[in-house]
Amino acid sequence: MCLLVGMWFFTGVVMMYVSFPELTNEEYYAGLSNIEPGNITVGPETFLKKFPDKSSLGRLTLTTVATRPIYLTKHSDYSWQGMYADNGKPLENITATQAIESAQVFYQNQHPEKVYRAQYQAQIDMDQWSLSSALNSHRPLHLVSIKDRAHTQLYISSKTGQVVRDTTRAERMWNWVGSNLHWFYPLTLRKHGALWANTIIVLSLIGLLLIITGAIVGLQLLRLKRRYKNNEITPYRGVSKYHHILGLVMVVFLFTYMFSGLMSMNPWGLFDAKFRFDEQVQRYEQDGSLSQPKWSYNNVQEIQKLLAKSGETKQLTWHWIRGKSYLTGQSTPNNTTIYSRENTKKKFLSREIEFAVENLIPDAEIASNQQLNQYDAYYYSHHKRFHPLPILRVKFNDTESTWFHIDLKTGVVIERKTLKDRVQRWLYNGLHSLDFPILIQHRPLWDVIVISLCTIGLFFSITSIVIGWRRVKKQGRKKANKPIPSSRPSV
Repeated sequence: MCLLVGMWFFTGVVMMYVSFPELTNEEYYAGLSNIEPGNITVGPETFLKKFPDKSSLGRLTLTTVATRPIYLTKHSDYSWQGMYADNGKPLENITATQAIESAQVFYQNQHPEKVYRAQYQAQIDMDQWSLSSALNSHRPLHLVSIKDRAHTQLYISSKTGQVVRDTTRAERMWNWVGSNLHWFYPLTLRKHGALWANTIIVLSLIGLLLIITGAIVGLQLLRLKRRYKNNEITPYRGVSKYHHILGLVMVVFLFTYMFSGLMSMNPWGLFDAKFRFDEQVQRYEQDGSLSQPKWSYNNVQEIQKLLAKSGETKQLTWHWIRGKSYLTGQSTPNNTTIYSRENTKKKFLSREIEFAVENLIPDAEIASNQQLNQYDAYYYSHHKRFHPLPILRVKFNDTESTWFHIDLKTGVVIERKTLKDRVQRWLYNGLHSLDFPILIQHRPLWDVIVISLCTIGLFFSITSIVIGWRRVKKQGRKKANKPIPSSRPSV
């Protein structure tokens, strides 16, 4: 356990600067090709005719795979359906050749000044860098290597042909001494979700028990008034003395660090919500009903005109507010244009959002609305996590004291925060990562404090290792020197 806790402090510092591999919003849009108006020969209405029950469909997206435009939608059962917008042919499972082309174009868009060859590696279900459950609907995955200096590897969905994850050699190397150790992420364990979660929970509970019992013993042996010989407050010398004093000084941080790690696992479902988020969003989008509203901008001519007018668009997404269809075009995460047959003026959209939010929780009243133009303690960006601004925060007085965050540029519901979510935010992110606004908004203050605490924690763990090792050696010598009893019977 001393080695384990020391490892958690060391790897925590690594994770401050190298996150587990993922495809960020910026990387995703940088790798997409522009949607060319002349390549659109089939409108979304042709694609939608294939689905009599449109209520099972999620949002419809027009994007590109390699250089080809494609309509994509995900069903309520998380399966993907697609159709190429240049010839109307249905999307089928992606082959190795198509995966290579997708990877090559994606990388070339990100690095237009470089020309590197893509090489197919294998089709995999899961490996060390594709453990995320967010990739489940895309499995199996095609793994393609780019012969560049960074030794980039791209993961391509066999269901849609999209690049869904990227890694570099530096990321992979640092994660072996970062996230993989910190999270206990070896593939053989992590692919068994329940076993992995229970392993972390049990180890965290053992760690908490050791910290509590150590603090009790440390306090019992501490003398501030009737001191030991040489006016010492501790009976120990050398490494044991450092361990005793440092443990008492750091006991609060040690406890909160271990406790917050336990809270990150949502043990025993402590932070589970009562109601499904997707059903609440569906009521918001469809004016309280669960039937699919009418899709606007659903023919070829309208799509071509919008694309020609925008100049550069990499993705179009259909969504709804109060039963009215809207279309959002994006070329970067922050470059968003919204289209509607009704009205796209800011005041009109804000009014539509205000009417629609009542359907999120129809049985509860809205306690307050608040527009956020900058991040705060509950809505913020850290470690390259993209969160758009401005947003509307809607607070309900329901049994879960639910908050919703809505993008005011598009009207899309971004996330939900119940009271349990907000409590977990402080018990996990607050205590574990010290994600307090005053710190993360004033870096490198956050870096200095976190690194200092982790360094002291690591030093404390080293004293534990030394003391424990000495104890083991001492016990070993006692057993080695213990006389072996004679096998002959005594007279």
